[in-house]
Amino acid sequence: MRIAVFVENRNGVNLASEIMRARKAETHSFHLVTADRDGHVAEWIEQEAAARFDDLAVRNLFAVDEALSNEEFLEELGRRIRAFAEDEGIDRLVFFNDQSQRGRRVAQALRRSVPLILVQDGHLDFHFKRTDAGLRDQNWYYGSSSPAAVCVWGPATAHHLMFRTADANPPVHITGALSHSDDPALLRATRSTTHRHAKRPGEALRIVVLDQPLSDQRKLSKGDHRKQLTELCAALAEFGEVEIKPHPSTLEGHLTWLRTLPNVTVLEETALLDAEALDGYDLAITFFSTTYLQTLRAGTPLVLFSPPPLNIVFPTINHPLLRNVGTVGELVDVIADLQRSGKFIANAHGEPVEHFLTFNDDVAERVMRHIEEAAVPGERAVGELPGTAADGIAAVPLSRAERALRAVQQRQRRPRSLAVLGLGFSYVTGVAIPVLTYTQSLLAQSPVDVRYFDLGVYTRAEDVLSDLEGAEVVLINSLAPFWRSPLANDLVEALHAVGRSVVLYAHETEYVMNFEGEQHALRHAEMLKVLPKMKVLCVSTAQADMFRQLGVNDPVVIYNTVPQDTHRARARRTPGAEPRIVMVGSMQDRKGLDLFSRVAELAHAQGLPWRFAWIGHKTWRISPSTLVSDRVEWMGALSRDRVREELAASDVFFLSSVDDPMPLSVVEAVQQRLRTVTYHRVGSREVLEGVPGYRSFGEYTPEAAFEALRGVLAEEVSEEEYQDVEELFDIPAFTARMTAALGLPGPGEDVRLALDSALSEDEDDRGEEGLFADSGAEGDDSESARRFAAVLSRHGRYLAEDFTRHFKAGKHDEALRVGTEILRRRQPVDVLMGMAEIRAQRGDVKEACRLLSAAAIAGGDRARVWSEVARVAALLGTRGRAIRQLARKESIRIELGNRSARLLKSD
Repeated sequence: MRIAVFVENRNGVNLASEIMRARKAETHSFHLVTADRDGHVAEWIEQEAAARFDDLAVRNLFAVDEALSNEEFLEELGRRIRAFAEDEGIDRLVFFNDQSQRGRRVAQALRRSVPLILVQDGHLDFHFKRTDAGLRDQNWYYGSSSPAAVCVWGPATAHHLMFRTADANPPVHITGALSHSDDPALLRATRSTTHRHAKRPGEALRIVVLDQPLSDQRKLSKGDHRKQLTELCAALAEFGEVEIKPHPSTLEGHLTWLRTLPNVTVLEETALLDAEALDGYDLAITFFSTTYLQTLRAGTPLVLFSPPPLNIVFPTINHPLLRNVGTVGELVDVIADLQRSGKFIANAHGEPVEHFLTFNDDVAERVMRHIEEAAVPGERAVGELPGTAADGIAAVPLSRAERALRAVQQRQRRPRSLAVLGLGFSYVTGVAIPVLTYTQSLLAQSPVDVRYFDLGVYTRAEDVLSDLEGAEVVLINSLAPFWRSPLANDLVEALHAVGRSVVLYAHETEYVMNFEGEQHALRHAEMLKVLPKMKVLCVSTAQADMFRQLGVNDPVVIYNTVPQDTHRARARRTPGAEPRIVMVGSMQDRKGLDLFSRVAELAHAQGLPWRFAWIGHKTWRISPSTLVSDRVEWMGALSRDRVREELAASDVFFLSSVDDPMPLSVVEAVQQRLRTVTYHRVGSREVLEGVPGYRSFGEYTPEAAFEALRGVLAEEVSEEEYQDVEELFDIPAFTARMTAALGLPGPGEDVRLALDSALSEDEDDRGEEGLFADSGAEGDDSESARRFAAVLSRHGRYLAEDFTRHFKAGKHDEALRVGTEILRRRQPVDVLMGMAEIRAQRGDVKEACRLLSAAAIAGGDRARVWSEVARVAALLGTRGRAIRQLARKESIRIELGNRSARLLKSD
């Protein structure tokens, strides 16, 4: 097969080399082709190709300095790419952007004659502050040129292409990102919950601004772009050393202007800032860019800056190294926090990185497979509905009865927005893994908008309710928020009162319920009252029975799932001469630390060559009487990949927990065909009882567990029945169950119906509740813009300082923003007075009066407070006259009273 790769930049050459390194790629011939009349881009591409390939030349369809206008160049490009494909006998063409000027022309010229495979080469899932009838950013239309196949990084991009583009049914395939998704270092950085601190508090920072050609790409006017950079660099200068790294495609005029900026160092635009180079910075700043993958690798905090004039918005990602801001003032607050405390305050809410980047260790092979299988899309028959044909087979015309049913179905609205509440969302804790895995799968197959909210960062239920305003379904992940947060119980009551669907996905065991009930008796009692007002999803039938006894009417058993890890090697079928027995879990009494140790001692006493290992971090929940045996190899916490490797190198997974509703570690052991032993009360017994390769012990004693281990080592694992259990917990099966329980459109349905229904509604309804609600931007005052806008957590101790800085600098919008955040926590008089003065100056009399009233009752030096009230009231015109007179009288009265008190005291 002769495969052409159309490249427009150096990165395209890199991606082509990744594809060519795929297994079996050597059976095909590859041809690199570009189109450049100026010569600079072609020169860069040829240099990159020479560095990556031995004898693969780059074919430029144009001679340097051909006398063609831009319109003539694009017209000629279409003709020449067709001639190139015909002359070279090209069977497939791979390209990386179908919405650039060149890429669009290539797609138009070849899409009906050569199968086109579009491969994602950068982050695409952006949001937009405005989605009016005008032309949106080209990223919005990515994939709408009807290619034969589109290979994307992750479920969020698949969601974008399948449900927001002009193309009715794009053949989207989630492959992961070439050179990123198969990088173990990036996977570790993605799932990390910690990062290095900056220099000692108070020291100057080293900051790099990663500029982009926003005006060249028509994302900002030249004036707006330079204004934002000027303001940005001036604000950063007070915090330390500032460097600007221009984008390699930046034009000379902008480079010359950058060098005129004071107090900054402009780096060479062709220099490569990879992870190693970025490691030397305390902070990086950019507008929107794939560079976040490099900053994650480097462990360098990154601020994604979306100034008001910029329509495109980078999505909010929940990671300790990423932060989104919308103004220079917000950016300055974040940097000031970093310098003062040495800690980076990241996004409090947002989606995990793996919504945008699926990790696979065979990305190139997946892309290569879709290249080989691609076919030229057929023309749609007249009157054929989108999505009715599949795999090239002509769609069967609908009967009258079927059309009538479709008309009724289209009138039914199903929820299309889901808010997930919890206390943190990371792959480090098992409680978050199933819901994170589920939402990734949901995004790839359903037009449902998903947002995450960490309940732990809120201090008022009103703020949570405001942020959940656009969510039709609210999913609370685990019972922990009800014990840890003072807001959860009241929140459920409030959501129930307004008719919102609230669902609880429970992971807790009877042991945990009893323990937390003792530790948090009052909140636990309140939780028991609200439980019947929620739909409860359970991971086992035993857990469902427990909730029935607590008053839940109809708990639903959906089990759980685990993510697709890159390493899932099978364990050996026959145990070795020295069988290895492993446990995965935190070291605590509930996990059976004592039992595991005593079984290891018992095996040693009987002279058996069994080896015992425990993987997991040590906790404080270990009783002084608990045995921690020297016969066990205590391995500590390991990465997920290492855990998978250790399971594959073992013979038995021995879950020693005293209770566990449906442990994920057992599911992983089943995936790797590892013999498994658990206690009788553990939920795994429900699905594994009677399966060869699994044993449970009815008495929680070392002797009973020892006999179960001896028995399971003597039998063969049943491949057929283990496969059956694995399919129960597989991601597609779990996604279908979870989606059905939540009442959302999902796999197994014609989800295009849900989309058609949404698009057929009135414009007002669409803006209020439709698919595009998430496109609203922070900072926009419209109703849709506020949807899913989450409170950002910051150090409370620094807020007053930030308010004073903005107020004195005359940046009143920033002062109001910080002041509002302060008032969520407490009501200091100085902040109330400062905000009242700003409102009064702007003519907002009603709000100014409200703030003055709050200041008058807030306490402090009463005479000074009333004096300040009188001063600000003078700015309110006629309405402020009475307030001013009252304030002056109160100030004089309090001052006289204070003098009298001093005189009496002196007597």
